[in-house]
Order: sequence, then C-alpha cells, then structure tokens
Amino acid sequence: MKLLPMQMKRRGVEMRMVLEGDSTPSRVDLPLLKAVARARRWSQDLIAGRAQSVDELAKRERLDGRSLRRLLQLGFLSPRIVEAIAAGRQPLDLTVIGLTRRIDLPLLWSALEQVLGMR
Repeated sequence: MKLLPMQMKRRGVEMRMVLEGDSTPSRVDLPLLKAVARARRWSQDLIAGRAQSVDELAKRERLDGRSLRRLLQLGFLSPRIVEAIAAGRQPLDLTVIGLTRRIDLPLLWSALEQVLGMR
C-alpha cells in the first residue's frame, strides 16, 4: 500500500482533501468569479459617473452599503489573480467570504498576490 502526502483544506463550509501532486482539473468557483465581475462593473460605474456614490450603487443593487463596500474591493484584484480565478487555478482557500472579511488586503498587486498565495 502506497501512502500519499495530503492536506485537509477548508473552503468556505466544505473541507477538501488535497493530495500532493494532485493533477485534478481546475475548478472554477462561480460565486467568486461572479463577485469579482460584479465588483469590477461597480467600480467602472463609479469611475464613469454612472453611479454617484456607493450608497446609490447599493440601493440600485438592493444590497446594504456595508456588503457592497466589502465586495467592491474585489474589483481591484490584480489581473493575474483575476485570470487565475477565471481559469479555476486560485488556491482552494481563496473564497468570496475569505476575501471580503479581510480588511488588511495590500493595495500593491505584488504584495496582494503574495498574501493570497498566488506567488
């Protein structure tokens, strides 16, 4: 019997077993991808003047202002992180909840990628 090195990783409410050298196909996290897309659209709406404030956006989207502000930071992820999320290559523990509950995310893309385990 061959023993394989493995780790248990929490991803939101689910636990996943990750085997070293696991070559399973990537898995796109649709809620994370949708949240990033919405946040990018909202940031563009603010920049282009299609929304005058975060409160106006929140009202339009039927969200409370606090939730929208938390999600809005996802619109400023580095292109490298966004590409990994779109391809399903992000770390297993990179989730919407994990990203939006962190208030100390670095603004510098290289530092952000390092903190999120993308470098």
